[in-house]
Amino acid sequence: MRRVCTSLLIALSMSTLQCKLPTAADDPDAISSLRFTPSAFDSFRRNTELRYSLKSASSVSIYIIKRDSARGELLVRTLVETLNETKGSHSITWIGDTDQRLFAPAGIYFGIVQLQEHRFETIVQVVHL
Repeated sequence: MRRVCTSLLIALSMSTLQCKLPTAADDPDAISSLRFTPSAFDSFRRNTELRYSLKSASSVSIYIIKRDSARGELLVRTLVETLNETKGSHSITWIGDTDQRLFAPAGIYFGIVQLQEHRFETIVQVVHL
């Protein structure tokens, strides 16, 4: 009985104080194992996969960007927006193309995984042999 009362008091005090339990979006460690496989690829010959693991279910958006010293960050490709993912391992393929369906030029790109206000990134290199 004492244990039930303690749990009830904790629940009541949290709701009275309007406390919020942490969610995946509040946790900067919500994503792990973020990487491209392979990390360098010739998009004329093969694809790459962006792999990641989520600590808990979350809505994700995934983009490919390029950084330019003169123009800043440039959106290259939107892979997915507002996709509800379950806890665990996931992957998405990038064929090395742009939103205009052209091959992206050789260079360094960044895969961005956005979980609400948290942004996670990893690097990939496109080569053309």
